[in-house]
Amino acid sequence: MNQRIERDELINLLPHKGKMFLLSRVTKHDIEKFSITVETDVTEDFIFYEEELGGIPNWCTFEIMAQGISALTGIYDKVHGIESKAGCIVSISSFKSDRDVFKIGTTVKATAVEEYRDEESGIYRYQCAAFDSPESLEPVVTATVTVMKVENLESLAGV
Repeated sequence: MNQRIERDELINLLPHKGKMFLLSRVTKHDIEKFSITVETDVTEDFIFYEEELGGIPNWCTFEIMAQGISALTGIYDKVHGIESKAGCIVSISSFKSDRDVFKIGTTVKATAVEEYRDEESGIYRYQCAAFDSPESLEPVVTATVTVMKVENLESLAGV
């Protein structure tokens, strides 16, 4: 199991750029068990920040979770010398939340653990959770996130 990867290095492992890059750091990852823990610092610059809420809505956590999955894939591919492919969210299911808003100044911790893998179709499913602080042990959001690897996003769109 490897540990911390800061934003400056992490951004090279994901296709997300600019304001769509949501992760602040990876705090733990295990490419053998296909699991990852990431953190996102909620600021006013966050793409989903809503001034009237003073933070981000709970549904934003599924994108943080998905980017954690993308980071895990990027780490795995780098370690194994594989050229990374694009990916996209196929579905979010079993979404449950005890939190409506993550306020500015909050550090959201998110975890993802792979539970299903089909290399042929490129479909992967993860059990994910979000926490309202790095120290918290009880998730405030849980979801199942299914993703798909594709050759490139244009091919998915039929372009």
